[in-house]
Amino acid sequence: MDILLIGSGAVGSVIAKHLATSTRISKLTLADINIQQAISVASQVEKTAKAEVSVVYLDAGSALQLKSVLKDADLVINASLPRFNLIVMNAALECGCNYLDLAMFDESQYRMSEDWERERLTAVVGFGEDPGISNMAAKLAADALDRVESIRIRDGDNGSSKKYPFSSSFSPETFFSEVFDPPLVFRNGRYVRENPLSGKETYNFPLIGKMSVYYVDHEEVYTLPKNIGKGVRNVDFKLALTDETLNYLLALRDIGLLSKEEITVGKSRVKPFDVVLRLVPQPSSLLDLRGVSCVVVEVEGEDKRGRPKKHKLFVSMSHEKAYIKHNVNATSYLTGAGAAAGALLILNNNRTPYGVLAPEQLDATKYFDILKKLDVSLRHFVSDGEIIERKLKRNKVNKTY
Repeated sequence: MDILLIGSGAVGSVIAKHLATSTRISKLTLADINIQQAISVASQVEKTAKAEVSVVYLDAGSALQLKSVLKDADLVINASLPRFNLIVMNAALECGCNYLDLAMFDESQYRMSEDWERERLTAVVGFGEDPGISNMAAKLAADALDRVESIRIRDGDNGSSKKYPFSSSFSPETFFSEVFDPPLVFRNGRYVRENPLSGKETYNFPLIGKMSVYYVDHEEVYTLPKNIGKGVRNVDFKLALTDETLNYLLALRDIGLLSKEEITVGKSRVKPFDVVLRLVPQPSSLLDLRGVSCVVVEVEGEDKRGRPKKHKLFVSMSHEKAYIKHNVNATSYLTGAGAAAGALLILNNNRTPYGVLAPEQLDATKYFDILKKLDVSLRHFVSDGEIIERKLKRNKVNKTY
């Protein structure tokens, strides 16, 4: 199999590392507009690679360039920004190449499903950490229930950097978008839009402790109610923000620095948002980040006997461990490993459905078997109620994948 990986930043480097050592892959091409960065990643990956590794210059916004590099690929992974999803998808479809990305751009990606089915190709949208690992955790729990009442996803990270008082452990552009876009919530069987940064609650994260979490706009809320079924009534996603981070975000917004409208500065026309993106550190530069990244999925419902059950599943990793073992922060590692496991799941399964899919439409058990081999273990607790908290404190795990 020939794989084209678009984007060789922190997340892309993790994907490359895992895919290059797979015996299922004969050739891995790293494509990036920053060719020196791609070369640097390739030189590291080649040390343990079983596949042939090469690099190519690519502007992901150029359909012509995309088609020229996609013509021989079996699968393209877009590890660049979500705003390039549609142009990469269209080029992949035209070239007869399967597709995977790490975050949905918008709903129009799913409206292309009939075209992909017709060409007997597969495109999986939003297959990283969250979305991605989170979707599969929800699917795993839902498969064990006869009826599902609620799915709640909580993303926590207490990482801090002495060098950068304000930062994001994943793409700053995506971070700002998630926080300030009106969040979608599935409540009582209906989709509703809430105000940005609403729904505040205190959540007790494993290995982190209590943090304030807020509704943010996330892909799982869009896809899980459609694909899980089983009468699910409530799905929401909340992101943890420290008070300090929240104050920075509100200050940037209130003074207009997140505006995408051009303004005149001297003799130049600039967008304030573009300036902010240039100044906020990229995840790959957060070398002194300390703390833990953790994503929790809680699924409540009933088993086949009508007994109430609560599943609590989570993945976590310290930023220190991620840097020591993988030279990236924990969020980048979990996202990259989640995507690599998704790609390997597709490549290892001849029965993968055609069309545009969400992660939860694939086999969750096989996925977590692959993910564990990539140094990410899912912790899975099942309880009838509050006993789950005592099990967590004693660190007794029902299942580890």
